[in-house]
Amino acid sequence: MNTTNTTWQQKKWKWILAASIVTAGTAPALMSSHVVEAAAIHQPAAYINNIPAEYDVVIRQGVTYVALTELKFLGDYTFGYNNKTKQISISTGSDKYILTPNSKTIKKNGQDAALSSAPILVNGKAMLPLRAIGETFGAEVRWNQTAKEAYIYTPDVSIIEEYNSSDLTIAREAALRLPRFSDLKQARLDIRNPLGPVDSSMTYIFEKGQKDRFFVNEDNDLISYYEIKNGTALLKWQANVSSAAGTIGDLFFIQTKAVAEAGKRPSVAGQTLVSFKYSQMLEETSYEVVNKSGSIDSGSSAPEKDKIIVAVPEENE
Repeated sequence: MNTTNTTWQQKKWKWILAASIVTAGTAPALMSSHVVEAAAIHQPAAYINNIPAEYDVVIRQGVTYVALTELKFLGDYTFGYNNKTKQISISTGSDKYILTPNSKTIKKNGQDAALSSAPILVNGKAMLPLRAIGETFGAEVRWNQTAKEAYIYTPDVSIIEEYNSSDLTIAREAALRLPRFSDLKQARLDIRNPLGPVDSSMTYIFEKGQKDRFFVNEDNDLISYYEIKNGTALLKWQANVSSAAGTIGDLFFIQTKAVAEAGKRPSVAGQTLVSFKYSQMLEETSYEVVNKSGSIDSGSSAPEKDKIIVAVPEENE
């Protein structure tokens, strides 16, 4: 299969790292941002359990297709394509599925069933219809027409239960694992200068004592803001920032100028924020409590395995 460009590979790596660690608050938005429109024409994208598709997404006659191997982000599947028989095989547990390009018939353990759309081949690559695969494997599928983004995810009741926990550390961790969807009225912004696997960084920022709103700072280049509603995290605002000193509204934790914004800028006026940054090398999370006047408290501790959020003593005082 064709490989993606270096920038996309680097961005995807960071999403996978974040997803493997956690599966990414402020006051409600009070002022509008200056919106820089995305390009009028942009390629469709797909997110599988919050991880961006590795290969190109194809839309044919209103049907969205992703590469066969993207299923690895949906669950514990093994798959293959037999070039001789022209058949696609997918196995999970004791179940085995056989699909044929351009056929709406799927065999599950030898029994025929119907698909709403048929798989196709694109330049010799097996492509699966996203919605039909979701229906077959019990995943949820959404489509954002404005952003041309498809989402397929596996519902997890345990994450919702953890999000509703009275333990703030557990609830925040669950908040980062919730399905994420764009609520922007344009294509989302992208990291302009990704640092790569070794130097990349992601910081998660919540309002002190809260769990239902958070920022994600990627490589000090792209800032994204999410609000949680009905068990999902909605992307409400983004900004690409420069290295030049400056401010963006009252977002005091950002000390550089914005070169592009999308969505409605949130406000943190009068708030105290708590940020979390995980170090893969040190296997620990550093945290900082900060308000407009500066840092109030900071420290670091080791999170539980495959997690990033830690308890902050200052919040429990």
